[in-house]
Amino acid sequence: MKGSRRIRGSITMAELAKKCGFSKATVSRALADDPRVKPETKELILEMAERYNYRPHAVASNLARRRTKTIGLLFPSAPRTIADPFFLEYLHGVSETLFEQGFSLLIPQLHQERVTDTIEELVAHRRVDGIILTEPRLVDERIALLKESKVPFVFLGSTVDEDVSWVDGDNRGGICQGVQALGALGHKRIAVILGEEGLVSTEKRFLGYQDGLASLGLELDWELVWPGDFTRKGGYEAVVGHLDQIQSGDVTAIMASNDLMAIGAIQALNQAGVSVPQQVSVMGFDGIEVGKYLSPPLTTVQQPVYNLGKEVAGVLLGLIAEEHGVVHRTLPVSIVNETNTIGPAVPRGAA
Repeated sequence: MKGSRRIRGSITMAELAKKCGFSKATVSRALADDPRVKPETKELILEMAERYNYRPHAVASNLARRRTKTIGLLFPSAPRTIADPFFLEYLHGVSETLFEQGFSLLIPQLHQERVTDTIEELVAHRRVDGIILTEPRLVDERIALLKESKVPFVFLGSTVDEDVSWVDGDNRGGICQGVQALGALGHKRIAVILGEEGLVSTEKRFLGYQDGLASLGLELDWELVWPGDFTRKGGYEAVVGHLDQIQSGDVTAIMASNDLMAIGAIQALNQAGVSVPQQVSVMGFDGIEVGKYLSPPLTTVQQPVYNLGKEVAGVLLGLIAEEHGVVHRTLPVSIVNETNTIGPAVPRGAA
């Protein structure tokens, strides 16, 4: 077919399909670069389309690209779920932006062992026009699947893949700010409660903790690195498992990798008779609304959670409309409630 002259005028997709000897559905998929169409079939259809001057109808093309006006929104599976206050605030920003543009949301129930199955169900027959995901992993099998599907997608949280779009808060810089604020109050024995293992956010926040220690001239002590999972229970258990370090005065401050773990940590300290911040300072990360209603309100590194949701939705809409390519966007964070659950380091042995 190469080198053949171009036919003047234009034809419909039905006519093009007849000339190619394939169904309209196959021709439509080939023109949309659908991976399900064999390369040799796709090449033939594209050459015939060029030869017969096929031009897709603008309205039909738009309907083909956006036939559902639905976005798939995936939340983490247990132990973190949509009930997490962070995700509820984030959902507000996402839904408001999408609804304003006439899109609806589909939020499937996720099971940890069947995450890829859920994604395959969403992209099969283009049930959604795009997908929003959270909590990218250091090794994330979802990404290859989504790339193959050709469905636009974006992550809340930075990925290790440079060619994937994401929006994130400044995880590394924010935790560093928190550690520096504790150091400015005289704390030198600052423990950290890590997030779920394998997540990019856990890695970045741990790096931020190390940055903060280095800026204070303090060395990393693995005895002060406590495992967690971003849940209140995880923060509670981290403190219960290290009460001896706290009660002996070896630890004077705790930097939790999110607010829920900070809240769990404070609960465990209160039950053990350790006062906050008089004996131990506690700082969180995220700035979720519920932290404001603690007594005293939680000192935390606040992310713009609602704006993260709006930005993620906006980036995905731009990808769907083919207005831009890959986007990497980091929003600034700041410390709030500075004098509530943190205070000056108490010298060892002091009452």
